[in-house]
Amino acid sequence: MIRFSLWFMLCLCSLLPLGCSSTGLSESTSPNAVQFDPTTSNVPLPNILATATAADPLTQYQDPTTGFVGARPATVPLDPLEALAYQNLYEVGGTNAVSGLNAPIYLRFSAPLVPSTVTTQNIKVFQISADTNSPTENNPLGFTDVSALFSVRYTPGTTDVQLFPNFPLLPGTRYLYLVTNRVKDAATSGSVTSSPYFGALKSTLPLTGPFAALEAIRANRTSGNNVLLSGYAKVMDDLIAASSTTTVSSRDQIAVLGRFITTGSGFLQNVQVNANGTPLTVSQLPVDSALRAFAAGNDLGGLTGKNWIADGQNVASVTATIPAAAFWSQTVGIGSAPTTMGDVIAGHFPSADISMNPVVARGNGSMDLNVPFGTYSPATSVVIPFRNANLATGFYYTPRDVPFLYIPPVGAAPAGGWPVVIFQHGITGQKEQVAAVAGALTAAGYAVVAIDLPLHGTGIPGVDQGLAFPQHTASSVWGQDFISVGAPLATRSNIQQAAFNLHRLELVLATPSFATLLAGKSYGPALPTQGFAPLGAAAPNPAIKPKYVSLSLGSIVGAYYLAGNTTLNPVGIPYTQATLNGDMKGLLSVPGGRLAYLIQESPAFGPSVDAGLAANGIAKGSPEYLQFFLLTQTVIDPADPASMTTPLGTGLPSRLSNRILVQEATTTQFSASGLPLDGDQVIPNSSTRYFGNALGGRGVLGTDIAPGFAQVTYDDGSLPTSFMLTLSGLPKKVTAAVSAAATSPTEGYFHFGRFGKTPQSDVTHAFLIDALHSPASVQLAQRQMVYYLGLQRPVVTTPQLVVDPTVTSSALPKAVAPQASGLSGQVSVPKVMKIFTPR
Repeated sequence: MIRFSLWFMLCLCSLLPLGCSSTGLSESTSPNAVQFDPTTSNVPLPNILATATAADPLTQYQDPTTGFVGARPATVPLDPLEALAYQNLYEVGGTNAVSGLNAPIYLRFSAPLVPSTVTTQNIKVFQISADTNSPTENNPLGFTDVSALFSVRYTPGTTDVQLFPNFPLLPGTRYLYLVTNRVKDAATSGSVTSSPYFGALKSTLPLTGPFAALEAIRANRTSGNNVLLSGYAKVMDDLIAASSTTTVSSRDQIAVLGRFITTGSGFLQNVQVNANGTPLTVSQLPVDSALRAFAAGNDLGGLTGKNWIADGQNVASVTATIPAAAFWSQTVGIGSAPTTMGDVIAGHFPSADISMNPVVARGNGSMDLNVPFGTYSPATSVVIPFRNANLATGFYYTPRDVPFLYIPPVGAAPAGGWPVVIFQHGITGQKEQVAAVAGALTAAGYAVVAIDLPLHGTGIPGVDQGLAFPQHTASSVWGQDFISVGAPLATRSNIQQAAFNLHRLELVLATPSFATLLAGKSYGPALPTQGFAPLGAAAPNPAIKPKYVSLSLGSIVGAYYLAGNTTLNPVGIPYTQATLNGDMKGLLSVPGGRLAYLIQESPAFGPSVDAGLAANGIAKGSPEYLQFFLLTQTVIDPADPASMTTPLGTGLPSRLSNRILVQEATTTQFSASGLPLDGDQVIPNSSTRYFGNALGGRGVLGTDIAPGFAQVTYDDGSLPTSFMLTLSGLPKKVTAAVSAAATSPTEGYFHFGRFGKTPQSDVTHAFLIDALHSPASVQLAQRQMVYYLGLQRPVVTTPQLVVDPTVTSSALPKAVAPQASGLSGQVSVPKVMKIFTPR
């Protein structure tokens, strides 16, 4: 069982024999009670109680072997529960605002239930409103019923219930869930009841004697005359007073309740940025935006603690120029390089490792820790703000160059240089996979630049070493290092590190988005030189904003990166749809959201992770297993792609509105046990659709945060399924363009698979690049890609157009380039996944 440091552990063992006491403080225990047993740390999750007095995981680490309590060794990663305590103490100021945005509510019962009673009519979820002008709870709480926004997962005959949000919850928001006595026991058809401990909390009188330890939960948490957090007694009074909304008219109807506050770890407080040469304090900035501001530095209106340009760290260095034929031979192995592809330029640009060891960083007065990469396990890493007089001016880091590959089209560049596409590979891949899209992109008139994801890639011998951890040469280990199962803070940090490297690449490319980091302002000097000027005549055009193309993990990172490179105004309305229309666009092939459950349900990764957990004593389906994934998702949530779809304020669009095209590898065939037999075998369609629906489907809640983002049909209207709906309950869909002269759709969600008028039977996870396993689908995917980017040659077409790639006509000419037929995009997974925090 995952253990909790609960603030009421003291003396609770004495409560067990008093569950049926005549004191009137608790109900009689039934054979089927909702689990709430502090003596075994068995409480519903999420729960403020889980972090209320949790030990500081850096200073009060308990060695599992010796029992020693003291300073944490720098070599030991933070497990999911320790990571939650870390977030509470070091990222949200001890406010307990650490619960998940996409993670479920988890409840346990002592016996199976009547399935028809396990519904959101009987298990309620409310968004809580506190006092109007402050976060205090002096007045009666307000309750908004959001139960319908959750889906119940319950298997008949079992005792575990999970309620998954259909859309990301709002960050930094108070919620409450309660189980009513309308949920019935399967054996007796009687109502489920409270445990003796929760029964005691129903008392209207202060708890004394053996129940005294529970009084801290029953009573209000106060400061002076203010109620900071309503205790369970006040909460129950307020629920009953609002019975028309809560459906609760007496304490007897409450089998259990729990409170949680969603995470605030996605935001950085008191940030100091450079405004026209004058430091400006921004009270709150999304961490993804703060990472971009750090990548810009003080020179360009970013965080004031770093000067990249003044320190001469804005210029790329060329390592080698590799003839196209030689590069093709090294990376693809068969066939010839496309005739449109120029020589490949390998080099590196200045960036930084911002995934630092928290034990080393804690209290360090230097932002530059100068810790060589590979000193500590990557699973110990956390992205940590650096503060000067309580103002965040940067992030702890160690300087590190990032290698790149740059492939221009053959021939003379247009005036000003080539338009450029940033390509980001998928999990267990490496930057050399850029060869798979180089033919199509250079034929369309684009240069393409690629870098490795963190902890991926060994590079080209004699040219660079990639970004893999030292001695980790197998691609299966790269993926294992990045997802860091068991150490979710490292997982989150790896996403943030990947986005930071992309921001740095974009800065060195010297694009307009960094010339004015925040809208309507002119920060610092103009870029003195084009950072890629050392590439000579092949250099990209610094006046043209790059575009982004990715697959798999590159698309997961891409959602975080693109949200972070939104142009923001530091005062007033942070952005509008008009400003978003001018921000970078991205084609995200096979992304996914709710990452912990993506891994759990992945046909490729799930069995490996289950084997690793089983080897550590956590059996699939056990309470510990369910808690493990819930806590993992909770910690990752500030960087989860679905979380990135939530607007930064009421009335604003999503930062990804009118900015992305999503491609799905649709599964249409399943085994008798429900396992997918075709389509995406790595990222389940359900995960990709959860992300897509989080962006395009929120109109069912009353306000559409991305009105133009819809499911895009083929020209005959075919779709494999309608999962995105409008407020009226109709499918939210739009037909793909069949003419290059069309002006819409400019965004959306497109399915590739074995359905419709032109079935693609060879679709696989990596069909955007994998000509070996998806020879037909790769042509269609890349054709859609170049039309979305906008052809630069042989003719110029309107950019950001989503076309039906199966249609070929004079109005939509065929755009196909030679494929890298020897290059596979298959994902490599170890048989037993390493768990970085073994039990």
